[in-house]
Amino acid sequence: MHRINNFSRIAEHEYALSTDSLNMLFYALPKHFSDQYRSYDAPRLCTILDGEKKVSVNQSENFVYTKDQFILIPPHASVHMTMPESTKALVYEFGDQIIDYVGQRVADNLQLDPPQQFSDSTFALSAYSERTAVLHQRIQEILQDQDKNMRFLIDLTCQEMVYELMKLESCNEIIQHHKNHPINIAIRIFGSNDNAGISVSQVAEEVGMSLSNFSQKFKQTTNYTPKEYMTKLRLKRSKLHLKNMSVTDTAFETGYDNISHFIRLFKKEYGMTPKQYQLTGRDHH
Repeated sequence: MHRINNFSRIAEHEYALSTDSLNMLFYALPKHFSDQYRSYDAPRLCTILDGEKKVSVNQSENFVYTKDQFILIPPHASVHMTMPESTKALVYEFGDQIIDYVGQRVADNLQLDPPQQFSDSTFALSAYSERTAVLHQRIQEILQDQDKNMRFLIDLTCQEMVYELMKLESCNEIIQHHKNHPINIAIRIFGSNDNAGISVSQVAEEVGMSLSNFSQKFKQTTNYTPKEYMTKLRLKRSKLHLKNMSVTDTAFETGYDNISHFIRLFKKEYGMTPKQYQLTGRDHH
């Protein structure tokens, strides 16, 4: 698994190990490293393999945690971290798919009530239970073994990890709440094929925010303006259409009436024209 030595979002995208339902991120950070760490549209389980971290989550008081503990942070959290010593960390980023899959099967039996009050500054710091420690160790073994079905095994093990976290009230609040965050709702609306032609103002209205406030919060959360985010989604969809459609048909299908404009945007995003992408048949992103 590739080591990430900073908190760059670009590095995370490039070096994350992604399965169908989550991302795994492995960080190797030098002594005295200090920077702002962020979660985006999913909760993150932050663990330490070696070393320790001095952290402040969403402007909380500073505290130190070690490899005997974990932190579960909500989406859109900001965490200031300092490494008193060289530190290796493994982060689980749980997507909607695994949370929904586990929740639908165990929520009734666990008799978990939805959180009544929740602050975006909420986070959970906990020692490992006997079972979560075993599961965390199992994940490390899977990563080390490099089995050809590694991603399947990670998904399988992390289903139980999510289940164990749901049994902890503080963690369950974070896991359940994340889908109700207005920016997460907006991201799901943008990502739905049924809403391919929706406008930014319509989405702002849908999540109960003014256009200016929505645009500001969306940029703070995702590092993209809503318009930039929509463009990236449309271009990502266009790559799928280019496998079976002409460049012209793909442009129209993804909402671009101006073919030249579509080609310019595609080349800017992917470093090649749509036609070159079709000819190479390679997905660089």
